[in-house]
Amino acid sequence: YIQAFMNTTWLERTGVPLESNVILLLWSFTVSAYPLGGLTGAVLAGPMAIMLGRKMSLLLNNAFVIVAAALSGCSRMAKSFEMIMLSRFFTGVNAGVSMNIQPMYLAESAPKKLRGAVALTSASFTALGLVLGQVVGL
Repeated sequence: YIQAFMNTTWLERTGVPLESNVILLLWSFTVSAYPLGGLTGAVLAGPMAIMLGRKMSLLLNNAFVIVAAALSGCSRMAKSFEMIMLSRFFTGVNAGVSMNIQPMYLAESAPKKLRGAVALTSASFTALGLVLGQVVGL
């Protein structure tokens, strides 16, 4: 669906359709924008947590996903597949920041008796999600 959108958008812009290898290259950029954003978010998470605190960092992190949703939602109207790539990057930044700061926030805000269980729950459910994704993918 997105590859067809890329091709029709390019055709409307230039009058020439994209070759299949160029579509594949653009699709590769689109797919790899998410993990690149995740890496960026993971690098940003430490300084954000120190400078802004855990709670404020998580609240500010919502801005990344709001921007990503707006870019993705307006991409068809703007006839721009580049907005989808940027949207995926910002979604990855959101995921990278939240996967690092959220366990810190939970561990620090939990009562002493439950602190270990709460901190472990986040990692356990992340691992469970990865396993289920692999099983369903098979």
